[in-house]
Amino acid sequence: MTVADLIAAASRGVRRLHEDRRGNVLMLTAFALLPITFATGMGIDYSRAKRTESKLDAVADAASLAAVTQVTMEKPVGAACAAARSTFVSQTGGLDGLSLDVSQPSGLTIVITDTYASGTAAPYICPTNPNANATGERPLTRKAVVTYGGTSANSFAGVLGVATLAVAGTSTSQTIKAPYMDVYLALDTSQSMGLAASDEDAKKLWTLTYDLNSEDKKYKRGCQFGCHVQGKLANGSWEKYSNEAIANKYGIKLRVDIERIAALDMINTALNSQNKNRFYRFGVYEFGTEMRKVQSLTDDLSSVENTVSKLTLGPNDGNIGYGDTNLAAVMNGMAAQIPASGDGTTQADARKFLFIVTDGVQDLCGSSHCMALMDPAKCETLKRDKKVTIGIVYTTYLPVKKFPADEKSTELAFEYNWLIAPLPPSKIRPRLEECASPGWLLEAADGDGIHAAMLKLFTQATQAPTIIH
Repeated sequence: MTVADLIAAASRGVRRLHEDRRGNVLMLTAFALLPITFATGMGIDYSRAKRTESKLDAVADAASLAAVTQVTMEKPVGAACAAARSTFVSQTGGLDGLSLDVSQPSGLTIVITDTYASGTAAPYICPTNPNANATGERPLTRKAVVTYGGTSANSFAGVLGVATLAVAGTSTSQTIKAPYMDVYLALDTSQSMGLAASDEDAKKLWTLTYDLNSEDKKYKRGCQFGCHVQGKLANGSWEKYSNEAIANKYGIKLRVDIERIAALDMINTALNSQNKNRFYRFGVYEFGTEMRKVQSLTDDLSSVENTVSKLTLGPNDGNIGYGDTNLAAVMNGMAAQIPASGDGTTQADARKFLFIVTDGVQDLCGSSHCMALMDPAKCETLKRDKKVTIGIVYTTYLPVKKFPADEKSTELAFEYNWLIAPLPPSKIRPRLEECASPGWLLEAADGDGIHAAMLKLFTQATQAPTIIH
């Protein structure tokens, strides 16, 4: 091949290479891959920083709450500073990629402001003298502000010279030593509250009502579900009485009795701690197929006690049956009755609490029965929109025996197997947990449990601090 031929062949090869476009996409992709990789990496870094910031926000909330508990309110303000700082530091040490210097104000600042009955306010920037206000009057209100600032390390953006992203936030909590509170009691007086409050009371009630349910004596069983049966009078004669009347005559406690006693104790506790400012107000409602107001919201707690002392089972007429329960009507009704909750600093801005006693089951079939779970969505208007705290005493059922007086018998009552057993607590409790505010569902099976749970709700309400933001 001559030189001319070689040159011509080379020229043709160069021309073919120049005209070949098949590798362009690959080259363009290669050029674009670098910025795409960095953009993706920066997105990962940003998401990581925001997750870290969310965790720090939760820790800051916990720290600000730690400074305003009722326990720290009774101690010098230095103890509140220490509680807030300890909570924040202990929960941030293990966060991956976080750089936050808690020894510097830019990393962690805690400011506590105490306000006294005289109206004067004293701000403390932590750390402060641990004995500050050690011998002075205790504050009426306390506000704690926790502010943090730090950085989250980048994995990808560091290559481009952006080594970190800033994370920062603040949390403010406030509590009142004696907060203004409006408590709305929604008390179940349906026939399920006509059950005996204990196994021993169930045995007594069954013994008094067994063999007396039917005039022709063909249907012989002890009636334990609040229905109307005969009872024996002191003179030995028989007369038609409801279970509640029989229980009252023979000192047998029904669940409605325990509910009434516990509500009275709750109100009495509030009355004893009430001062001239009348911090507490109560409103009382009872419910079955419908909700009925029996006491408007008032700070006259003696009047509330008198109202609650008359609480009894609602009527069971066998047709529309007040013995049934409409929890949807309860929640809709209370949402219409209760205004938005305040921070508790004044009576006009009182904190709002709704305390419900319920077995968590709806029954709306008139003369028949169709048990169903409650709809927790009905609670959202109060919790989400009005910031009302919902506390629930979930009254689970003791197994109702068919022959309570027979210690060896394990057979359960027909009504229990029909109405209660198909909906065990494992199905009911999750619905009630969704309805109740976090930490405000208490479960009780017997009289002692119901009583203790209702008192705990009130105690918890008087000690509950509030996260402002």
